[in-house]
Amino acid sequence: MMYVNWRTASSWAKCILRHKGIAYATVLLAAMLAGCSIFPKEEAVLAPPLVEPAPIQYEVAEVEQGNIVKSVKGSSTFTTVDKRELSFPETKGFRLKSFSVQSGDLVKKGQVLAELDAGELERDIESARYEVEKAKLEVLEAGQDNHYEVEVAKLDVRKAEMNAKVSETKLAQIEWDKSLLELAKLQDPKRKEYVVERAKLNLKQKQMELGNLQKRWTETKLISPLDGIVIFVSNEQVGDEVDAHQTLVTVGDPKKLFILYTAPEKEAIKDVVEGMKVTLALSNGAKGEGTVVQTPLSVPDNLPEDLSRLYQRSLLISPKNLAEDIETGTSVSIEVIVDEKDQALIIPKRALHDFSGRQYVRVLEGKSKKEIDVEVGIINQTQVEIRSGLKAGQLVILE
Repeated sequence: MMYVNWRTASSWAKCILRHKGIAYATVLLAAMLAGCSIFPKEEAVLAPPLVEPAPIQYEVAEVEQGNIVKSVKGSSTFTTVDKRELSFPETKGFRLKSFSVQSGDLVKKGQVLAELDAGELERDIESARYEVEKAKLEVLEAGQDNHYEVEVAKLDVRKAEMNAKVSETKLAQIEWDKSLLELAKLQDPKRKEYVVERAKLNLKQKQMELGNLQKRWTETKLISPLDGIVIFVSNEQVGDEVDAHQTLVTVGDPKKLFILYTAPEKEAIKDVVEGMKVTLALSNGAKGEGTVVQTPLSVPDNLPEDLSRLYQRSLLISPKNLAEDIETGTSVSIEVIVDEKDQALIIPKRALHDFSGRQYVRVLEGKSKKEIDVEVGIINQTQVEIRSGLKAGQLVILE
């Protein structure tokens, strides 16, 4: 039996699409195979060019021969060592009555600089003077002859005796005995000595009381103990109450000027000794000289604690041949030469290395460097003396 397969319109469309898909796939595969010939061939990776490294640059300095100085430099002002801080020893119940001095005032010895209001104390002094005069009269009276009193006592005895004989009572006898005892006392030479001595002791006591009051009155006045200049005045005003022993005024002797230089730390002046010379330079350009008269090693033991702490890092310098118009507070620069050497080998301090007690430098020779141990001498703020290990002209590396 024969069958005929008739294709419909939809079946024909499917057939055509299937054949087209095959065609597209064939073209795509051909393109992929042909792509290998489209891209250029990869070039071989080349090694980077060799670069010459830049030479190492060192900061160097030449070993020089010359003068090296170790010194202590600083600035300070002129002051007076002979100065007195003045205060009132007692102020309870007192107020300032006068206080007119100022810093820089010239004062005379004995001049009153400040005064407390002591009106009540002055009245007590007047009363004490009266008691002293009264006691003096009592001493005179005690030293006079008591003849009149003895005669009166004798009359009293006779009267008592008569009464006793007339009344013959025990009371009358007692009165007679008392009159006899009183007469005996008046006639006893030792009694007179006792009365005189007691009057003298009373006078001495009154005089002491007056003296104490007068001393207190004197201490209500602040008096300059020397001819000098006022270098400090407190801020208290008239009418204010002040504390006992509070410094109100400081007076110094301008003829005894010194320089007190205080270093930042004690270590900075450890090599300075008494007697070293000091170069002085004033702000106006004037030059001068001085001598170290006190170092931390020579500070007296009996100073107050605050001064002792200050002097532990200070130098006291006595100036010489200065102009007469220099006053306390004038600025001055100082330099103390501690050590000095001529014709010394010198390197910058930056070139010296110190490791566990070993001192060495790094020296540049050509393009190489090496370490050399050295022995050092004077060292100041910027330079080092080389005693051995180097020679002039060598180049040391600065760190």
